[in-house]
Amino acid sequence: MHRVLFLAVLLGLAAWAGPKLWVSETVYDFGEVKEGMLVVHTFLLKNVGDAVLTFTRSPGVSCGCTSAPLPKMTLEPGESVPLEVRFETTGYGGRRTIKYVYVYSDDPEAPQVNLALQGYVRPHAPFEETAYMLRYRYRLILDVREPESFARGHLLGAVNVPFSRLEEALDWLPQTVIYVCDEAGELGLKAAELLRRRGFWATRVLAGGFAGWNKEMAGYLVVGEPLSAFPQIAPGAVSPSQLAQEYVIILDFRSAEEYEKGHFLGSIFVGPDGLDRVLPYLLPAAALAPELQPYIFCVDEDEIVAPAAAQFLRGLGLVRAYSLVGGLPQWRIRYGADFMILGTP
Repeated sequence: MHRVLFLAVLLGLAAWAGPKLWVSETVYDFGEVKEGMLVVHTFLLKNVGDAVLTFTRSPGVSCGCTSAPLPKMTLEPGESVPLEVRFETTGYGGRRTIKYVYVYSDDPEAPQVNLALQGYVRPHAPFEETAYMLRYRYRLILDVREPESFARGHLLGAVNVPFSRLEEALDWLPQTVIYVCDEAGELGLKAAELLRRRGFWATRVLAGGFAGWNKEMAGYLVVGEPLSAFPQIAPGAVSPSQLAQEYVIILDFRSAEEYEKGHFLGSIFVGPDGLDRVLPYLLPAAALAPELQPYIFCVDEDEIVAPAAAQFLRGLGLVRAYSLVGGLPQWRIRYGADFMILGTP
């Protein structure tokens, strides 16, 4: 009898031997959030077995809007690891949704564990846009003329890096669509070739440079004096009208101190009460068809000034003016310091 009982205990212990995955919860309900806010939740995964647990592959997700990277692929007995799951709510406004994460391991009893985030995504207002869409639409206008020429006249929001110093800028230029602007279209080709050779594949040349823009757009979105030089139209260059349709202006309504700590390349410092200073450059766009108007992103830290500014600009006929949903914190939580720079480049 004792021998039979001893064997039963051994068999019971053997049944529990090996790796065993425990999760803190399988469903997280985030309640209600505004479209454009990033939902972030951390699940805790723990090996409560008596052998090493191996995650047999990276977690799967039910759509590209969700990410769930594992920090490590094995757990010792008793060891745990956080699994941070992120759900990008852009495009889900007005929907109750559920997103799944699939965790795969060599736990013999549960080789696949399904985790879920669920909740309602409230549509954002028409005058709001998300950090995801700002990243998608962001364009950098890179003016490679000498500072003296740039100071006389340039495109609104352009960043000046003389061609002679372009190599020095490669460390901080973002990987995005770059429009190269020069005096009349010749130097821009060399600058674009250099950038593409160094991995900036989405570099484009503005046809005719600054002179070409002024000829076709009649001084539209120009700060300072227009240029009347004869433009040289190079093969493969992008017309000013195409840039006009993609033009992005970022107005930063934070304090000067906050702006200097980090801001978007090409953004315009407005401050909490300086919108009147830039209105003369923006108002001519109100007379254009909506598809020819620039995208105007109003940004601040806490959504106090920017939403009111976006609504004000829309009231003036600038129908592609937006405030950033969640303010700049929503950009940082997704992209860190991408497209941003300290001080003045």
